[in-house]
Order: sequence, then C-alpha cells, then structure tokens
Amino acid sequence: MIQSEQDLEPYLKDFQWVEHRQDQPDLFITGAEFQAHFLYFAGHTLEKRQALVECIEAYNQHFGKYLTWGGYYDDHGEGHYADLDDPKMPSIRQVITQKSHPDDQIEWYCASGDRKEAPEYMISAMTNRGWEGRILYCSEIRFCVPNNLIFDTKTKAILMQLIQLFIEKLDVYHAVAGFQSILPYRPMGVGDYALVQGEQFWGIYQGAGSRERNLIQDGIKSIDWLTYLSNTLVQRICEVKTFAKYCEFFDLKPQQLENGFLFQLEDFPQLLPSNLPVLASFYNLNRALRPLRNGAYWNISQDVGNNYKVLDVDASRKWIRRLDAPDIFPDCGHYEDRKPRKKNIYLDSGRPCEIDGVYRYDEQVGLDGQPEYVGYKDRNDYKPNNLDDYRQQVVLLKGDIAPRFLDFYENAVLKEAKKIKWHLVSEIVRIKEDEA
Repeated sequence: MIQSEQDLEPYLKDFQWVEHRQDQPDLFITGAEFQAHFLYFAGHTLEKRQALVECIEAYNQHFGKYLTWGGYYDDHGEGHYADLDDPKMPSIRQVITQKSHPDDQIEWYCASGDRKEAPEYMISAMTNRGWEGRILYCSEIRFCVPNNLIFDTKTKAILMQLIQLFIEKLDVYHAVAGFQSILPYRPMGVGDYALVQGEQFWGIYQGAGSRERNLIQDGIKSIDWLTYLSNTLVQRICEVKTFAKYCEFFDLKPQQLENGFLFQLEDFPQLLPSNLPVLASFYNLNRALRPLRNGAYWNISQDVGNNYKVLDVDASRKWIRRLDAPDIFPDCGHYEDRKPRKKNIYLDSGRPCEIDGVYRYDEQVGLDGQPEYVGYKDRNDYKPNNLDDYRQQVVLLKGDIAPRFLDFYENAVLKEAKKIKWHLVSEIVRIKEDEA
C-alpha cells in the first residue's frame, strides 16, 4: 500500500517514460500525476462560466506560478500556443468575455514544461455549447499537480479544498481524482507506453478528459481514489435518502455533501499493481458502483496522429472491468462473452442479478421521442463493441442490483429515475482451463 512518497519511488520507472534527446533536456512523455477530473452540465450558462473562472483562478492562486504556456483560439477559430507572458495569450476572464454566446465553446489549457512533454502542472477546461446541453453533452475541467504534493500535509489540504470547491461551484455531476495517466498535449507515438502503464497499474485512471463529455449520460467509466457522485447520479441505484445505507452493505462510508456523495479510499492514492491482490476498499467501491457504469463505453484513447493507440473499444471495456475479477485486463483469455443459453431473460430494476452478463435497455427512447438508433435491422441482435447501438448497457455480476434508468430533461435535469426491464444480451462465462 502507498502511504508516502517514498513508497511510490520504486514504481516510478514502471509507469513513467522519458525520451532522451541529444544536446537538449530530456522530455517527460508519459506518466501519472495526481489529477482531478470533473464533469458538470449547463456549462454554456453565464452562471456556470463565472463559476468556471472562479475555479481556475483558485487553482492559479496556489499553482499558477508553475504554468508556463497555454493554448487559445483567435477570432477566426484557429488554435494557437503562446507563453503566458505573451500579450496575445488571453486570461480566462477575457475568454469568457469574448465568447459570451451560449453556443460559443470555452476551451482553456495551461501547463508547465515543454509542449511536447507530459505536464506536472496543468489545468484545462471545455464547456458544452447550448445545443449540446439538449443532447446531454456535458462540460469538463481537470487539473494536475506533481504526486509529491498529495503526500505533503499542507498541500494535500489545499488540494482537497480545491476539489470540494470545484464540486460545489460547478454543481458537479461526477468527479474522480487520484493517480491518473498524463500525456503530452498532442501525444504522438506514446501509446505503447501508456498501454503498459494501464496493464501494470490498475489504480492509474486512464483517459480522464473530454472524451467522457458525451458518454456520461449512459453511466460512469470507473472509480478512483476519490469518486464523487451527484444526488442525481446515485438515483440510478436508489433514492438519495437510502444511498448511505446501501453503501454500508459494502463497508463504505461516503462523505455526504450538499448535492452528492464523496468516497475516499485509503489515506493516499494507490497504484494497485496488477500482480498484487486488489485492496478491499477499491474492490468494495467497484462492486457497489458497478450498476452505475456505462456498459458500452467507447475507446478510451484519443487518437492523435500516427502510432498513438492506447486502448481500443474492446480493451477499454476490459480495463473498465479490471477490478471485477482476475485476468479480465490484461485479457488472459479466461473470460468470454457468449450468447445467452436461454432467450428473453430480463432483469427488473432493483432486483439482484443472477447471471453474469451484459444487460441492455431495449426499449430506450431518445430525447426526440423516438427509439434510440441501432445500426442494424434486428433490434434484438447483439454485437460486442458495436458503436452503432446507442441503447444503454450495463455489465452486472451475480448479486449486483439492477439499476434504474435516468430519464432527463436537457442539461441532465432529472425527469424520472425509471424502473425498467434490462435484457440479458450476452453472458460472461469463465472459461475452464481445458477450454482455454
């Protein structure tokens, strides 16, 4: 277990990579720093944009002196990079003023170090546009600092205060914080390193960033050392007033905030080397929140240029399930998705699961009042990793409580936590040794 910065040091060479350059300083190209990632809705509104400014300025008050460069867009929508002391580089307040229309997107990125390396200090944000709120795309903001700061009593307190400030100011829907994968702003050819990092350390959260903006309506991706759930999100499992009791069953005691619940696992973030048993706290939270997960998550990696591929669709979904059972990720060939032995098996919301598998909401209706789009004629067919099926899916194991379906107005304002029937579309089967 990681209890100090010294405990982290023996592992550094296994999850951090440096590119050596002739006659130039080395580039830190892949690593894992302490990072917090927040998802929230209505980022196109003046109220949320003002809150965004306050959050960024709160971070800068403590760590802004380490930031050296940033990215900005000109009046023609073209992206540029500039040192922070360059007059062309606008402040976040100037950006908010210049892009005042609800359908303007605010993009903000500032970091330390070289543009070609993974930053130790960074803060970035992207807001949804007004029309995106209607299709349940959200906004995101994230920041990172060097890992040693989370082990210092004073700076740990500052970081925890910042996290709670962001949650409250932005009325956050979902947030995670801990050791998270850090890559250069425009990563090129570093995918192999990042893939090995994910395979060796299950506690390093992969792919925190803008890719989750249009996926959160169908569930969260995973858990981290800190995991925050809004009151709206927990209603996928049960009523807010009974959620703490639900958590007690898994030996979990979240901190109840004004608009949600915050889980902290252990005193400090953990790496969870994949060759060691999973800590009970992480196992329990993963099990408790499995009904909240998006069972049809797209690929985690964000392809930029050639030779950058971290986790494709299949590997991403196995990474999400990495804490469910041994040998799922990296895939050791011990588990297989198979067509259900019996047809038309359904599981009602609130009932315990009896068959390990992938469950789908067949009758899901979109915001336009029409059945969710499926890119093939037979709506009862199931194809693993099919990106043309927009119906919600969830992976449940025996004993898991089948979730409810969250029916939303725009900007994820809850209309109803609806009890539905989940259709078993694929069984997860443990392959015996003689079958492998």
